[in-house]
Amino acid sequence: MPDDPRASSSGAPPSPPVLVDGSRPLGARRLADDLWVDAEPAQDRVRVRVYGEIDLDIAGAFHEALEEALHASRTGLDLDLSAVTFCNSTGLNTLLRVRLAARGSGRDVVVTAVSAQVERLLAVTDTGGLFAPAGGGRAGRPGDDEVTSP
Repeated sequence: MPDDPRASSSGAPPSPPVLVDGSRPLGARRLADDLWVDAEPAQDRVRVRVYGEIDLDIAGAFHEALEEALHASRTGLDLDLSAVTFCNSTGLNTLLRVRLAARGSGRDVVVTAVSAQVERLLAVTDTGGLFAPAGGGRAGRPGDDEVTSP
């Protein structure tokens, strides 16, 4: 089997993601070589920032991390997917399963920010509206000034 082209050439485990301001999220938890999740309570919700690649290899760990964050919230999750560099149908399925669990318990899952790759995935599959905030807005991309639909 050929080497994974996404693997680090040095073989060293990746360090936590670096934010735009050069800092590193203090609570980021490494789920796999290429995936980090940072969950923090924000009033009655939990804000989850995801960094890296979401694929079949880590879907189980990603699902568990989101379920854990969901159970820690009172009203639901706010997902920041702006630092997701890869997400395929397995990642989308994980998001949809967590949304279903949230709705079954009277909570919701809102995507608050997306990367270009995630934006395209949600558009092609016509699932972005399922993760829209109450009132029908849309998730923004970093640098967007307008985050709601006209």
